[in-house]
Amino acid sequence: MGSSVTEFVHAALGRGIARADIVRALEQGGWSAKEIESALDGFVESDLPLPVPRKRVSGSAREAFLFLMLFASLYTAAFALASVLFDLIHLALPQPGDLTYGTIVSLRYGIASTIVSFPLFLFMSRVVAREGVRNPGQRISPVRRWLTYLTLFIASIAVIADLITLVVRLLEGEVTPRFGLKVLVVAMMAGAAFVYFIRNLGGDQAAPPSELRLSPGARAGFGAMILVVLAALGLGFWYAGSPMEARLLAQDARRAEDLGRISERVERYYRNEGVLPPSLHDLDGNPGTYVDQKTDRVTAEPYHYRVVDPTHFEVGAVFALPSGPADGKVAARRARPGEAGFWRHGAGRVLFTIDAARNDPVPR
Repeated sequence: MGSSVTEFVHAALGRGIARADIVRALEQGGWSAKEIESALDGFVESDLPLPVPRKRVSGSAREAFLFLMLFASLYTAAFALASVLFDLIHLALPQPGDLTYGTIVSLRYGIASTIVSFPLFLFMSRVVAREGVRNPGQRISPVRRWLTYLTLFIASIAVIADLITLVVRLLEGEVTPRFGLKVLVVAMMAGAAFVYFIRNLGGDQAAPPSELRLSPGARAGFGAMILVVLAALGLGFWYAGSPMEARLLAQDARRAEDLGRISERVERYYRNEGVLPPSLHDLDGNPGTYVDQKTDRVTAEPYHYRVVDPTHFEVGAVFALPSGPADGKVAARRARPGEAGFWRHGAGRVLFTIDAARNDPVPR
């Protein structure tokens, strides 16, 4: 708010002019109800012949902090929720060649970001709303207006990019249900941002409320938003699994990696010596075949190794859970391209038979 209206109110109150007359005069001058209320709120109603300035509850630095926290939590929650929804679309409508493990990892990060940022956004929204009631001038804060218009700009760019991508895919004939759902997610989130912030900007021109109350429309909007977030998080947990299940899958993935490393060193020993090593300890004599992890990292039980015949050997471990495409991909990270998916397993003790001469492993 400019200093001119504040100076006018100060001078008018000093001359004993009634507040109602000051309001009518400023309205004729084109000032909004919010600006008039903020200027009058800067002075206490007193019997003294001079206007008494009111101590502001919040200063510019505090306002900047509150609004930056509000919008930062909003941006984080919006991008995290979009990431969760995109990952759910990928998992619900998979395509050939999709790497499920990467999607699960992204989904877990999105869930964690949403769990932290969304409640923070709701909390900061309530704090800022309370400050707006205590200090009506805060609702026309330059920081708030700049961040609001920046958010509208980002939402506009998202909608434009969404439409351009949609047209390009239509021209290329590559429109799929998965792509259509992604377009719908972006459009709905950008549209929600438009409605929310445009209503806020329009509300700045109205007189400030005397107490913190949400309109029925705002309550419905917040309720719908919370339901969407809870539904997305619920589906995310269902696809990503519980923390205990994720921990067990990670342990199984490390077991599969260890077996892959052991088999690689055994095959290298076979190429160098022409025979299979009688035991894993025979690999320790050469730096090129040395294996540092010969036991299970969790149970400390030694990994299974047995020579089947002069060219075949077995490796094995006890797995906690059956593997799926996700941890099968993890286990094959250190394997050669021809072995992708070879280390998939069931729960319990699983043995893998490998032909060192043909370099063509066959699981059993």
